[in-house]
Amino acid sequence: MTGKAPDPAANLKQQAAIKAASLVQDGMAVGLGTGSTAFFVVAELGRRVREEGLKICAIPTSDATEAQAREEGIPLTTFAAHPELDITIDGADEIEPRTLNLVKGRGGALLREKIVASAAKQFVIVADSSKYVDHLGMLCPVPVEVIPFGWENVAVKLGRMGAHVTPRKHRDGSFYLTDEKNLIMDCVFGPIEDPHKLGTDIHSIVGVVEHGLFIEMATQAITAGPEGIRVITPTVSDGLIATPALDPSEPVTRVPPVPNENGSSKTVLPTQPVASGIKKQLLVIMGVSGSGKTTIAEGLRNELGWPFQEGDDLHPAANVAKMAASIPLNDEDRWPWLARCQEWLAECNRAGTGGILTCSALKHSYRDVLRKGGLEPIFIYLHTSEAVLLERLKRRRGHYMPPTLLPSQLQTLEAPAADEHALSMSADTNPAETIAEILSYLKTI
Repeated sequence: MTGKAPDPAANLKQQAAIKAASLVQDGMAVGLGTGSTAFFVVAELGRRVREEGLKICAIPTSDATEAQAREEGIPLTTFAAHPELDITIDGADEIEPRTLNLVKGRGGALLREKIVASAAKQFVIVADSSKYVDHLGMLCPVPVEVIPFGWENVAVKLGRMGAHVTPRKHRDGSFYLTDEKNLIMDCVFGPIEDPHKLGTDIHSIVGVVEHGLFIEMATQAITAGPEGIRVITPTVSDGLIATPALDPSEPVTRVPPVPNENGSSKTVLPTQPVASGIKKQLLVIMGVSGSGKTTIAEGLRNELGWPFQEGDDLHPAANVAKMAASIPLNDEDRWPWLARCQEWLAECNRAGTGGILTCSALKHSYRDVLRKGGLEPIFIYLHTSEAVLLERLKRRRGHYMPPTLLPSQLQTLEAPAADEHALSMSADTNPAETIAEILSYLKTI
């Protein structure tokens, strides 16, 4: 039998999809996206419904997703029953990381996708890291859904806006039709400096149903790349600290919405960095599982803009398999992993970018590995009681390490000594306060 070579991009999409699907909890009404990445989200939610007894209902964004959801055993609902969704998870064709503005619709479901996304309290994007762009329009055309009658007139007006317009067609030359039986014009604008204005201008054309610019809609993006999993939110400004998820062990941070004059809300976009003027440093957020390392690290990354690496994603496959089987790691298991972590810190140090690494760093000797090569990382040690840690780990989803390994981590733990460059922080504190305290400390050094 000839095996098909694994697709690296598909593997990355699946990693991000599993991470995103872990955000879904019992009782949620969920919007299901369309496309190659959303396929993995639906598959993971189906697995959780069958194997974990997850109780959810869902609204799909396309006929294809609806068919997959039914096959996976995911209960479906309607907007009549659930006019507001708790969360929508979908893919994207382009992502502007600072704003989380998006281009979507290459899969042809942009109208339904935008309706479902606009109905959700949280709109989470999953993708591989190749989708990041400095400006929308750099990688792919902007899809515009139009009614069939008079489409030629719409195409001319889109062309006058500077677009190269191509009606989407099948290989046999017939028009591609959306699930709503509309046409799609693929519009190449090049790098888009003002997507808000462009979206408004496109909407002003009579015959346009919807466009693929999703502006100020996404609340979070989860992407996977060679550097690991990234979880980002729109950049915060005006002195606001990103508000973390309710469970500090989960790697989710959200930006507080600001009411508009009409009573709706939008995400605050940056005017200047909150933590401007802080010297670039290497930060290691350390502690046992469940201490909230990722939440704090993500919040710091949102404020500082420094590179972030989830240390758990650097473990060799053998370590992951061992932990997943509830077998504690020993020193021999950890040395190669710690070497990878040190290499990442060293690269950040060479680039002068600063860097934020989550790493349990349980022993003094482990931290010595991270200090090799003359590195001087600052260790942020998060600690709380075993009871709190266990409760958080029991609620955590989508991570390979089971709660049964917590006692072995606590037995191994050596708190940073007085001669180490470390800051000890209670993990019981509201994460926003912890982040603010760390930022204040960094301003003093």
